[in-house]
Amino acid sequence: MKKLRYLIAVVFVLMLIGAGFAGCGNARWGTSAGVDVVWGPGGPRVQPNISMGVYNGGRW
Repeated sequence: MKKLRYLIAVVFVLMLIGAGFAGCGNARWGTSAGVDVVWGPGGPRVQPNISMGVYNGGRW
């Protein structure tokens, strides 16, 4: 009985890992760099902006 529960747990974890790989299969790294203009009480300021993330592209 203990081995059966262990086997069911292992199969369930493998299924979750497989679903994760299938869901993120066409994801791509995306980077962007630029400047933001921020308006404050002392006037406009320019702040650098660098970002990196994962983009899925909205594909099915």
